[in-house]
Amino acid sequence: MSLVNRPNRIIEQQRFWQAPSNQLLYIRGPRDKLFVYTTFLLIGTGLAGSLWGAVKMARGQK
Repeated sequence: MSLVNRPNRIIEQQRFWQAPSNQLLYIRGPRDKLFVYTTFLLIGTGLAGSLWGAVKMARGQK
């Protein structure tokens, strides 16, 4: 598709994002839950690994 012949969907997108909803804005889109939960999983894994390594170092284990 070229840029010239694309349909104008600004009003449709504006209605979607500005509509009242109980869902958080950053997980309202079609793929947003995947991105948010993947990011949370990576951050949680990193924090758990850091905590596990700190506990092992405090106990004097290798």
